[in-house]
Amino acid sequence: MRDRLIKLFDAAKDELLIKATDLKSEEVKKLDQMQYVISTNNEVINQLLPMCSAIAQHGSPQQVFILTKQIEEKHNTIEYNINEQRKTKFSSKVMMSFPGELSSLLEMGKHVIDVNFERKGNPSSIRSPLQPKPITLKLLFSVDLSNTEDDDHEPFLSGLDFLPDGRLVLADNINMKCMILNERLQRLGTPYTFKSSPKDVVVFSRSELALTMGKQKIICIMSVDSDNVISLTREISTSCEYFSICCITPTNMVVSTSNNPCHVRMISVDGVETDFDHLEFHKKTYKQGESMSTYVKPKNTLLLTDRFAHTVYMYNTVKGTTNAVTDRNIKEPRGACVGPSDTVLVCSSLNNSIVHLTVGGEILGKYPVYMQHPFSLCVSTDGNMLAVANN
Repeated sequence: MRDRLIKLFDAAKDELLIKATDLKSEEVKKLDQMQYVISTNNEVINQLLPMCSAIAQHGSPQQVFILTKQIEEKHNTIEYNINEQRKTKFSSKVMMSFPGELSSLLEMGKHVIDVNFERKGNPSSIRSPLQPKPITLKLLFSVDLSNTEDDDHEPFLSGLDFLPDGRLVLADNINMKCMILNERLQRLGTPYTFKSSPKDVVVFSRSELALTMGKQKIICIMSVDSDNVISLTREISTSCEYFSICCITPTNMVVSTSNNPCHVRMISVDGVETDFDHLEFHKKTYKQGESMSTYVKPKNTLLLTDRFAHTVYMYNTVKGTTNAVTDRNIKEPRGACVGPSDTVLVCSSLNNSIVHLTVGGEILGKYPVYMQHPFSLCVSTDGNMLAVANN
């Protein structure tokens, strides 16, 4: 219903702009006609003035008589034009109105939607198919990424995300690179090298990515083509240091901050930064890498990890409520991402595992990943594959 209303407003806006353009063209045409008449009259007068001056000084009586007749004719023409303009006076009045039904809808406020619930039978025997359930993980591929000839260190993958076609984009923090792997974790193409260290990466369209650059206070917008060529499209200057990044919509992203009392913010692909109005974050300032975030849009839930407090915070961005989750299975939580059925997956670094939680804070499962200190993770577009990298 909301999408349909938005489409109606967008269509009405387009129609309004078309009418406004037509109205402007009509008004300009009328003004141009008036201007033309005035300019023509001015030209006639400017042509007569030198002749009047010359004949007044040196002309014969016959020339004065002829000029007088010409001036009378021109005067009659100018007077006629002016009178015609006065007869064709026009005024335009523009009015815009909304239907009364829309006003009634707005006056209803939160009562615009009613929810009626009816249950029959034995509730205890019913299990909703939408209720989150534990996932099953099976190892497909594992690779120990070594440094290449032009790398000074072994890669530290502080961020990763799937492209829609299954390729994996990686942010190599220590070698200041962005690289691509295929589904078998083999390197593709030539990595893109930055002048500073990327922190995290998110894919926000079929072929576009955004990488946070931390202390440089910029976000790099990159493009990736089918031949695995990575190109820098533009840079977005930011007001503070950002670390983790994820999408809330195709044009808006959620970013965690460093050295800033506002722990998480939103930023658009055009560089517009905004805060979560209804949230009050706990009073703490994180250094780089001490907290990371993700956002579960269908549940209006913002997740923030607190590494050294061994805590995962769940913020409801509509209600403004906070739920702090601590558990023996959560030790030094690092990266997080959205999992199946609007759940979340969090790297438990000290436990060398992935923890699966609901947005309500219920732990659905713990999964060892057989690597030291998992740091970042992401889920593929179809929800069937999970990629994990460690530090």
